[in-house]
Amino acid sequence: MESRNERRAELKVCMKTILRLPVNCSEAPIEIAPAQRRAPAVCGACGMKARKAERATVEHVVNRGPQNEITDTQYYFCDAPSCDVVYFSNDSAQYFRKKDVRVRVGIKETADPIPICYCFDHTMASAREEIARTGGSTVVAGINAEIRAGNCACELKNPLGRCCLGEVSKVVRALLGECAVPVTGEAALEAAFTHPTVNPTRDCCAPKDSGTPATNNFKQ
Repeated sequence: MESRNERRAELKVCMKTILRLPVNCSEAPIEIAPAQRRAPAVCGACGMKARKAERATVEHVVNRGPQNEITDTQYYFCDAPSCDVVYFSNDSAQYFRKKDVRVRVGIKETADPIPICYCFDHTMASAREEIARTGGSTVVAGINAEIRAGNCACELKNPLGRCCLGEVSKVVRALLGECAVPVTGEAALEAAFTHPTVNPTRDCCAPKDSGTPATNNFKQ
């Protein structure tokens, strides 16, 4: 006849097998479900992986207030367009949303004004208006001139904390295509950025007053 201790030992082994628990402390622990453990760079609101944000950028963009105290931790920028979160830190359990920052975050906006350059106040609407009025764009050339003059501060003003010129160029290309401005090759692209090339087949690219020569007088 089995002793009581032997029956207890057998029952213990059976329970461990059924529950798939480690038989001893040297075995691997139970795997924690993903919902119970969040990686530092994953936004808890949308589940998307985010990119690192410099503390100086966060401090400049986030509105001041006791509830928005910036701590000595790594923050991340969530670039998911439909997510309301701008910056977050899972380590400090801080989430700064659109209402907590002092600028409109272009990638997260669908209505004007949609910023495309934070240093010199260019927006999607203002770039589109210039192209419609003149057939060209001075935005990229203007930003380049300001960069050469040392007036760029993207690391502080751009919520991403990096130079926006690449993204601005993409936006301008898209807007030129939207207005059917004929652009092929780098030389033609540069000309379209700086000189009027009106396409008379599209009203949106023609000057409002056909008797007045088109001029590039976009305000920086």
